Amino acid sequence: MLLADRKKEQNISQYIIYMYQTELLIRNFEFDINQIQKEIVDKIPQETLDESAKLAEINWYSSTIESMKEEGLEKAGHLSSVQEMVQKLSDLSLKLLTQDTNYQTIFNAARPAIRENIIASEGNISDPIQACLNGVFGLLIARMKDEKVTEEDLAKIDQFGNVLSYLSHSSNSNTNHSN
Repeated sequence: MLLADRKKEQNISQYIIYMYQTELLIRNFEFDINQIQKEIVDKIPQETLDESAKLAEINWYSSTIESMKEEGLEKAGHLSSVQEMVQKLSDLSLKLLTQDTNYQTIFNAARPAIRENIIASEGNISDPIQACLNGVFGLLIARMKDEKVTEEDLAKIDQFGNVLSYLSHSSNSNTNHSN
């Protein structure tokens, strides 16, 4: 099973962030599947991923590249299929805010950091869940660039993570109950 499929099945928030990373990686390699194969897939140890699994990964990257090109995402933006999942998490968040006191507590603890992220986006983000996802993704980018992250920022990211974890767990529970 592909890593993306495992993440999608186990934790929808992690999957969304993984896809954001994948989109960034594809852009950084200028949509060149040969470079992605050489620099990413081929460097995965054989005991971690056998040849057929590596081929499946390459096919998945190729398909993702094709989808990004079809949607005009060469410079920026996220795949519509991924953003639909963000919308589902947002819808679930709104539902839980009216029905689940545990979620209300977690969300309210994160509310100041969410508001701060939305304001900092200068009108690019209005959705609280998108703000949480962007915060966690921003931390990953900062770490990749070896940038210093303040304790205050880490505390905000933890709050975002708490919101996203609760939503992912609730999303999985709802999915499992509806089968």
